[in-house]
Amino acid sequence: MKFLQDITLGQYMPGDSFLHRLDPRTKFISLLLLMITTFLIKTFLALALLSAIFFLALILSRLSWSYVFRGVRAFLWLFLFSAAVHLFFTPGPSLPFFPIGFIDITWTGAQKGILVANQLFLAILLSSLMTLTTSPLQLSHGLEKLIYPLKRLHVPVEDFSMMTMLAIRFIPILLGEANRIIKAQSARGVDFESGNFFRRAKNMVPILTPLFHSVFKRADDLAIALLARGYVSGLKRTHLHELKMKGKDYWVLIGILGFVILMVS
Repeated sequence: MKFLQDITLGQYMPGDSFLHRLDPRTKFISLLLLMITTFLIKTFLALALLSAIFFLALILSRLSWSYVFRGVRAFLWLFLFSAAVHLFFTPGPSLPFFPIGFIDITWTGAQKGILVANQLFLAILLSSLMTLTTSPLQLSHGLEKLIYPLKRLHVPVEDFSMMTMLAIRFIPILLGEANRIIKAQSARGVDFESGNFFRRAKNMVPILTPLFHSVFKRADDLAIALLARGYVSGLKRTHLHELKMKGKDYWVLIGILGFVILMVS
């Protein structure tokens, strides 16, 4: 269960790097453009160019490379499952020594499986990089500013941005709570590592009940804290630091947009 400690998606690492200082709206738009491009590309060359953009952003973030990549290990099952689906179910010319019985692996399936697995890998890395360099409060404020025009359509913009911030903020909190419960249950003799898949799944039951109890307790405490601070749903709120796009934000957006157009054209 050590993988729970490795997940970095949703966590924030304070810093003063170029990426930390960018406006959250710039990061939101850039991430959206890069994510769309990631799943539109069809060649390994385009994937390599996108990876170069990620590594450039990683250098500008001044974050520990090992820390960022360690957070992706928990999603290894997702990469393997996606690759396997394409590996075994994509038609095309068979690899040498295949088919073996009813099992057939094709060149097209192997290429598609590796490409899709790397696309997911890159998408999670990009998402993690944004949350690691943007505080939950900035994410909420930036999202609220981005979707503010929807308020004319009676969309509860403030509530939506608040829920998004809370969801992102609760990811590392719940992971930490689950890890604490696992350690407590292990101290009581529950074995989470040995046995087959079904036995390990059954051993997860002692985790779920206290975890759900903790989730509802934290949600109740949060509701009380919001009421104590005078929070009213839908009411316009002011911010201590108002967001303002700077020259570097526009240059980053122009660069990302130009890169995306080059990739998809």
